[in-house]
Amino acid sequence: MYKKIRSSFTLILGIVAVGLFQPVNADWAIDSDGGISMFDAQDIVITLKSNPMSNPEMACLAVTFARSLSADSTSLTNNVTLFVTLDGVSLADDSVTSSRRFKCDFPGQDGEILEISLKENLEAFIAGNDNNMVVCPLCWKSRYGDELPDYGVLPGAEGVDSKAIGKMMLDADKILDF
Repeated sequence: MYKKIRSSFTLILGIVAVGLFQPVNADWAIDSDGGISMFDAQDIVITLKSNPMSNPEMACLAVTFARSLSADSTSLTNNVTLFVTLDGVSLADDSVTSSRRFKCDFPGQDGEILEISLKENLEAFIAGNDNNMVVCPLCWKSRYGDELPDYGVLPGAEGVDSKAIGKMMLDADKILDF
């Protein structure tokens, strides 16, 4: 009996060891099975749940990531959506984003760091390409009532499909959370 347990344990340990040391292909590896590679445009959702008033650095970083990932760096443009939820919906309110105290660091062309306002950063993301900002309708309504957001689209309003968020999340290749 002891030998059976010992040999079973050895077999299980061997299987686990072999499984742990198998090579893993990252997204940028060319995948013959049709996986995502760095040569394919990707659908990326960046979510922001923190209030820019209490955490401006997180808001700046989310918008900067959105701008950077949507930039045409590999001759392919990613489809990047900035999805603001919870307290992050205040990013869609111009009275919040226009505060002069919000300054974002943005990488320049030659590696230098540029300082721009959160409002400039957000408007450059929205206007600079076909990418968009989606505002969580439940979170927005609980904080702003029937008022419409200054930035982004509100599913269920303005002719935007109320089920657009589900499709956006299910179609995403990557979701980055801030």
